[in-house]
Amino acid sequence: MDPTLRHRWESLCERVGAFKNAHESDLTFEMLGTMYGHPPRAYHNLDHIAQCLAMFDSVRGLAEDKDAVEFALWLHDCVFFAERSDNEERSADAASMIAGLLGCKAEFTARVRELIAVTRHHEEPGRGDAALVADIDLSILGQAAAVYDAYRDAIRGEYAWAGEELFRQGRMAFLRRMIEKKRVYSTQLFRKDLEGAARGNIERELGEWEAAK
Repeated sequence: MDPTLRHRWESLCERVGAFKNAHESDLTFEMLGTMYGHPPRAYHNLDHIAQCLAMFDSVRGLAEDKDAVEFALWLHDCVFFAERSDNEERSADAASMIAGLLGCKAEFTARVRELIAVTRHHEEPGRGDAALVADIDLSILGQAAAVYDAYRDAIRGEYAWAGEELFRQGRMAFLRRMIEKKRVYSTQLFRKDLEGAARGNIERELGEWEAAK
């Protein structure tokens, strides 16, 4: 695995954990690698986490509890089975377990769980760190067309078990939920930088699915 990611995780563990011990950070990083690799995933993997962390670095000054936001970004997709609807809840449970191994404070763990929950994107995330985490997770929607298309292809790969019609219905439901929101992004900065591109990408994909009916 990427040594840069390992070093970053170790630094985070030193800041939030009680033990300040390399053993716990090494153990938990290996656990992360195992979780993000099983089952094999085309999108919800450590590459996605690295992209989220890079985006977070560019807006870090907006975070109120920087370490809780970063911890939540690391763990928000650690449990992912495409056929299940409770991945965020199970990822939050895994985050709690890892936080426990690190000796994190209960208040910190509770904040992380709340931040992971917003990545379901079923309702408005509110303000502050919750809005920031939600926007970072959705930042892929506002990327250049070629990057967006690679993302949508990866998502299709993760749902390879679903027939074309089943996938089309599910994908269109997600895209419509995004486009029908008053705003795709909850923070002013993300709206300024990515809202237009995100809506353009979503409308383009929706149009392609409509044409394929």
